[in-house]
Amino acid sequence: MNLLLALFLIAIPQEDPTLTTMPEGWVNGKKSGWDGDYPPGWDKKTDEEKEAFLERWNKAKFKYIQSMQGAKGNPTGAVTAILFMLKAANGGVGVEQSAELGMFGQKQKLKEADFKLMMKAACAVHGTEVPQGEAVNIVKDLVILGLRGSPLEQRIRAEISKKHKQIVDDKAKKEKETEGKDPKK
Repeated sequence: MNLLLALFLIAIPQEDPTLTTMPEGWVNGKKSGWDGDYPPGWDKKTDEEKEAFLERWNKAKFKYIQSMQGAKGNPTGAVTAILFMLKAANGGVGVEQSAELGMFGQKQKLKEADFKLMMKAACAVHGTEVPQGEAVNIVKDLVILGLRGSPLEQRIRAEISKKHKQIVDDKAKKEKETEGKDPKK
């Protein structure tokens, strides 16, 4: 059934990626997060912001679908990967970064369990000072190193946390240096 749906999604040329409707959880959801229904801050967004977010999601998803056309032998199904991309977006990963990780995971031929762990662990970026693009690079580097399973997930979370601490410490140090200087000189 998943294979049939994946083939259907991939085979249909989508002229306008903004034609996809809003996911049900984004309309009637109760909470955000990987296991939640909508992205962080969704309940505070205006209708215009929600529409803009939906448009970005659809463009990212469309880019992923285009990248998957003609792909064969992926251990993670295309539809399953899109579900994990949506869950990552709900967990605080940017939609473009979610799609980038989705395409990367497929190119790396990650098995479904590792693909899921990679996407879920990337959600550790939410609420940190780590730029989304930098978090994506951290994730990619660790996958390329060959980490899989629980060690991959733990290391992604640890590296994002370490980077966050480094950024916060650097900001504090910079503030302390500027406090000690006389602004009149």
